[in-house]
Formats: sequence, C-alpha cells, structure tokens
Amino acid sequence: MNNRETRRYDVFVRVQTFGTDNAADFAAGSTAATNFATVTTVVTGLNTAKAGQKPGRDTSKEVLLDAIRLDLQNITRTAAAIDQTTPGFADSFRPPAQFNPNALLTTADKFIQQLTAQPALVAQFVAHEMPASFVTALQADRAAYGTDTTQRETKRETGVGNTATIGTLIAQGMQAVTTLDAIMHNKYASQPAKMAAWLTAAHIERDAQRGTTSTPSPATPHP
Repeated sequence: MNNRETRRYDVFVRVQTFGTDNAADFAAGSTAATNFATVTTVVTGLNTAKAGQKPGRDTSKEVLLDAIRLDLQNITRTAAAIDQTTPGFADSFRPPAQFNPNALLTTADKFIQQLTAQPALVAQFVAHEMPASFVTALQADRAAYGTDTTQRETKRETGVGNTATIGTLIAQGMQAVTTLDAIMHNKYASQPAKMAAWLTAAHIERDAQRGTTSTPSPATPHP
C-alpha cells in the first residue's frame, strides 16, 4: 500500500483497538458493534491483500476520491464558520448533494474555479487557519484522480486484483468509520475523555508536505 492507503489502514487499526477497548459500551448486534466488526474484517482483508500487492502500483481510485472528499469537507466546514460573520459566504461552498464520484469531482472543480478566480476568498479561509496551500492541495488531489483514471485505461500489471481489493476494502472501512463517528458523537457527548480518544483514533493524517495542522477530525459526509 502507498502512503495514502497506509494512513487509512492506520485509522482502521486504531478504530479496531478503540472498539475492543470499549466493547462493553455497545450492545451485541448494535449498529456500533456491527460497524466495529466491519472495520476488523477490513483490517484482516487489507493485511492479506497488501501481502500480494506489487510495489509501486497506482493509488486506488477510492483513496483518491476520499482525499478529495476530505479536502471538500475542510473547505465547507470552514465556510460555514465564516458564514456566521459574513452571511451568505457558505452559499458558494456547499457540500456535494451526494457523495458519489461525479458529485465529488463536480464540486471540487467548482471550488477550484471559484478560489483561483477570487484570491480574497482564499485569504478568508487562511485567516481561519486553513493552510495557505489548501487550494493547491485540492488541485493536486483532483489532478491525481484524473491522471490515475487515465493510466488505468492503458496499464495492466501483476497484482491488479489486489489493488482493486484494497480500494474496495478501504471504501468499506471509511463508510464504517463515518457511521461510527456519528454514533460516537452521540454516545460520548458527555464523556470528553472517551470522545477525545475516539477523535484521535479516527483522525486521518494529511500529507506532511502540505504543512497542515488541522485538528483531528474523522471523515464524515466527509490527504
């Protein structure tokens, strides 16, 4: 697995540990227990798939899309905060109506167009501690998805089955973590220590070269 995939794998391992440590808090067969079980299955599957994967292969398209989704989440969340003192600001930065590839890519293209055309908007995001390179990061993630898709149409390599499996497993794992994130915010609203432990477990590190210092925030619809 490459760096992007490894970061998500690390999240799944931490979430798996969190689920084991706090299993007594959730009834057997509950939605939380079911999703923790899914994460465990994903970790097991990834351990098997990565063992047979050819080094140096492309990033799975699911991971590339998830990177775009996280970029968009950071932008829309910050826009909502700015909107509190600048009414109407968030209207130009609405999250995608759906979280399918087409909607994510269309929203990314829209945000890139708006932000590159209006530097004053970028400055407002940066004033709220978004990294100065956040637009460049979104452009890079968007371009990576397009380049990867093109390469897949012309490239055949040993281990492609494992690559596809890893992408599918990561998508399943992220869906489970997103569901668990909603549950943990409800379950531990009055238990700050456990909530903090969950946020740490579910946090996805971003690319170091971007210089981000974002507060741990798991993927919710939503490197």
